[in-house]
Amino acid sequence: MNKEELQDAFEAIGKSNIIVNGDLVLEKKVEYEVANVENGGIGIQINNGKDTPLATTDKDIKVAIEELLKAKDDNEELLFKNKKQWWAVYRVLNVFSNYPSQKTAFETKMKEIGVASVDGERTLSYESLSKASKDVPQIAICSPSTWVAYKDINDNYHQQYVVAEFLMKKLGIKS
Repeated sequence: MNKEELQDAFEAIGKSNIIVNGDLVLEKKVEYEVANVENGGIGIQINNGKDTPLATTDKDIKVAIEELLKAKDDNEELLFKNKKQWWAVYRVLNVFSNYPSQKTAFETKMKEIGVASVDGERTLSYESLSKASKDVPQIAICSPSTWVAYKDINDNYHQQYVVAEFLMKKLGIKS
């Protein structure tokens, strides 16, 4: 930020009703802004930059997803149990790897890299992505790196969390 932009920023703050308590941050990237009727306000998630994943190519991401689809928990049950868990993959790749935000484009991308067709219970579809976000509204709008706070709400949240956590670790993303 140059001197003129800094001066403009201070003038805008002076003319506004903004009160600064603590550090003044002149630039932030607002990722999501949604109405939150249940809590009576607006929820805004601020992200000052995200960790760059170690796996950056489609090939690396394909390998990570293939490992995810085979991964088992301590009880020898699959972590990725149903097609709604593609929501976690979608969110991780969208937020951290710049994959498409449109669900149809994401589905097309997963088909292109060869991971969308798994089995009858876990094959990716636009419908499964759309339905999943309705099952987990509290995490549908925030970064997967914050999902740990919601993992114990119910089984739907926990299933999304374990998939996101596994994939982020495989991609080298800090959670």
